[in-house]
This record gives sequence, C-alpha cells and structure tokens, in this order.
Amino acid sequence: MVIKKQNSDNTDLWEKIAKTVAPMKSDKISPTNIVDNQSKKAGLKPVAKSAKSKIQPQKQISPNQQNSTSNRHTPSDLRYQEASGMDGASSKKLRAGKFDVEATLDLHGMTQQSAYLSLQRFIQTSVLNQFRTILVITGKGSEGRGVLRNQFPEWLKTDACAQHILAFGQAQAKDGGSGAFYIRLRRNRGARK
Repeated sequence: MVIKKQNSDNTDLWEKIAKTVAPMKSDKISPTNIVDNQSKKAGLKPVAKSAKSKIQPQKQISPNQQNSTSNRHTPSDLRYQEASGMDGASSKKLRAGKFDVEATLDLHGMTQQSAYLSLQRFIQTSVLNQFRTILVITGKGSEGRGVLRNQFPEWLKTDACAQHILAFGQAQAKDGGSGAFYIRLRRNRGARK
C-alpha cells in the first residue's frame, strides 16, 4: 500500500473550498408524503406518527381478541381453505398464484413495528392504485419460526388492513413459498384511474 504524504498546500486549498460549500436542498419527494397525500384524497386516514407507540406487534393475539376486530371485514385465510366473500374458482386461482401480482412488498430485515406500518401503507397505496392482487414477502425465519411470518395473518385481521382485504394465502414457490403471501384486495369502487 502506498501512503501519500499530505501536502500543506493541498490541505489549505481543501479547507478554503470546504468553507464555501453549502448542503444541497433535496428536490426529491419522500414516498411517505406521496402515500399520505394519496390517502387524504381517497379519504383514508394516514398512519399517525403517534401510532408507533400504540402498536405492540410483539404481543400475540388470542382467538378471543381477534373477535374484537370488525367481523364484516375479516379476510379469508386461504391457508385453511376459508373462502367467504370469494367464489371457489377465484380462491383456487389465488392459492395457485394465477392472478397477476401488481405490487410486491419485501419485509425482510424490518422490525415488527416497522413491518406492520409498512404493510399498512403498502395496502393503502395499493388500494389507491386500484390493485387487486399484491404479494408480501415476510421471509421464513430460522427453523420455521419467522416472527414476521407468524404475525402477518394477525396484522391482516386488524381493522386498518382487513377493511381492504378480501382474502390472503401462502404464495407459490416461484413467488416465495411459505415465506410470502398473496393478498386479494377488495375492489376500490370510489377511486378513479
């Protein structure tokens, strides 16, 4: 390795130049601002910043607590052959991965809290874009104990998500297998393309 000796002239010149430089203003728009603006236009409530402190996804939801979510919005879990709200052909098509996936969210490497908030935003954005079938990759976790994968069905049953979801099921191997889920969204008749 060659180590260059610092020249005092170079150092002085660099210090003069560094004093004249100002940080550039970002002309980029944050994706969360886009989602929030689209959510307002569609009449959806954006995820509140204070909601982070209220969300406790580490806590397992018991079957009794699940009933506290709105029953009329509970999505069908196709892993257990539930298909209320969907005809048999459509539920079979979703399980087989035959619907075109219009958007994908990868939750790898996220904490439970950030994954849940990202999932909510992703579903809201997908509804605004009138997507019908989306894919969420949770990962399988080590030794089949994926924390996000295990919590994912419970998150979909919360009112914030369930009101938009018709059904969900495990993805085919080509799309992530047991570490991913297809979600079939309800039609958004209020939005225009």
